[in-house]
Amino acid sequence: MSLLGEQVKAAGVVGCGGAGFPTHVKVGARAEYVIANGAECEPLLRVDQQLMIARADEVIAGLELMGEAVGASRLIIALKKKYQGAIDALRTEIARLHSRVELSLLGGYYPAGDEQVLVYDVTGRLVPEGGIPLDVGGVVDNVGTLINLYQASRGVPVTHRFLTVTGEVKHPVTLSVPVGAFVEDVIAAAGGTTVDEYEILDGGPIMGAFTSGYVSKKTTGLIVLPRDHKQVLYKQRSIEIDIKRAAWACDQCRACTDMCPRYLLGHRIEPHIIMRLVGQQRADAIPPEDLAKAYLCCQCGLCGMFACPTTISPDKVIAALVGAMKEKGVARTLLSDKFDPHPIREGRKIPVSRISRRIDVLRYDRDAPLKSEPLAVNRVRIPLHQNVGVPCQPMVKIGDRVEEGMMIGRPPEGSLGAPIHASISGVVEHIFDDSIFIRA
Repeated sequence: MSLLGEQVKAAGVVGCGGAGFPTHVKVGARAEYVIANGAECEPLLRVDQQLMIARADEVIAGLELMGEAVGASRLIIALKKKYQGAIDALRTEIARLHSRVELSLLGGYYPAGDEQVLVYDVTGRLVPEGGIPLDVGGVVDNVGTLINLYQASRGVPVTHRFLTVTGEVKHPVTLSVPVGAFVEDVIAAAGGTTVDEYEILDGGPIMGAFTSGYVSKKTTGLIVLPRDHKQVLYKQRSIEIDIKRAAWACDQCRACTDMCPRYLLGHRIEPHIIMRLVGQQRADAIPPEDLAKAYLCCQCGLCGMFACPTTISPDKVIAALVGAMKEKGVARTLLSDKFDPHPIREGRKIPVSRISRRIDVLRYDRDAPLKSEPLAVNRVRIPLHQNVGVPCQPMVKIGDRVEEGMMIGRPPEGSLGAPIHASISGVVEHIFDDSIFIRA
């Protein structure tokens, strides 16, 4: 492993865009181009846009380091053309640093930040079904990940996470938060909630999930919504109800398929077919070739939250099918690289404003100014599993004194994972099965 790879691994850098893939693995690849993903396609989130303004030099430095490591001939920052402040800041720094980094400006559609959509829109290359950008010569990293990579090259581990706090809060804000911070402490930094009954989403309003109660390296935002908000009810609805709805409410209009971003790229996924089969028979009776199509879903949620006129949830049904297939060890079988994008793909891209209106979050589309000072907290509960791969094993015991930046957990030798570090200085009070509690 290269020096940069060792530094990135030791610092615990994982993808900041939501998946949490250990970045040191990408550092060891060989690629023709690297794309810094600044699309930030989910509504309401502001963090990536603001990082590209406030820390443009570090985004560029991280991208150049990654490009050098993988041998890339092209370095590209992809962001929406409406992010004018970020565009200006990046262009200024590119000129000042005499950098070879180029910008690729995207439309305001969802999901522009999906890796396979992004690679095609930026380079014209089609990632194979079930594939990754590296299959077509590329590495894609979130802009926040590249900042962390740059910091890792200077010996600084990942202890904090920039995120946006918005929704039903008094003062929407974007700030740097210690990993493991309690969600209620972060919400308090935004002035508290404006409603008494609420739920909190970790991530964006479309793909986000209900919070575990603590901030992780993957937390892009905390969105407070009223308990009776349509997105809350959608996400709380049981899979059993969704399957029943597939049987009696699906009218086979195919809107879910016609708007699916992976279908529009040419992949063989057809959500309406999967819903028809699930509604008509037991999942274990569905033909394997049709089941295999479920693996091609990117879980963007467009089918259920925007396309479907009868409020069925193809995305949730497909996720359940994929989970069941993984448990049974069913392998991916659709891996073709012989396909073409749909001829009217451009006309079927969905503007973020339209889906924001459909899911009723447009009223929360407010500024969330970036705070320069990190949030100070006196307690954290740091998850042991914050990445693709295996959980960390604790390296500390109850009663130990730890300092901010000290490694407190690491994955087993030879396994895919990333270490974790103390995000505040203090004493280890508890070690749970899934986390380490530290009090200042």
